[in-house]
Amino acid sequence: MVNKEILRVENKRWHEEHLAWIQEAEHWQHETRRLLALLYLLERALPEHTSMLNKHAILIAENEQKLNSYECDFDEYSGVITQEKNTEFHQGLSELHEEARQEHLKLKHTYSEEMVRFKSLVLKLLEEC
Repeated sequence: MVNKEILRVENKRWHEEHLAWIQEAEHWQHETRRLLALLYLLERALPEHTSMLNKHAILIAENEQKLNSYECDFDEYSGVITQEKNTEFHQGLSELHEEARQEHLKLKHTYSEEMVRFKSLVLKLLEEC
């Protein structure tokens, strides 16, 4: 027959191992949730920025198209369009250009900040791994 004291010692060791395993599994779950949260932040950071970049590129292309059209019309209809109309149209293009310039400067600043944040998240994710 097996000594009861030996059984108690072994059972106690098993309980201690189970407790250690539970703590380790909880730690792994916690780490997994942290990594998933970081991945979520990374995933959200890029599409939002990509969308802003795409909209800005479209704005620039549209302004370039308007400028090209204006230059063609300027040469072709210079004798027909009055100086006043030409000045008005030029002023409108000037305002569009200034809006695009301000948007570009804002995006440039935002881009720099977001890339610093994104790189920080990537580094944090790598450290976690």
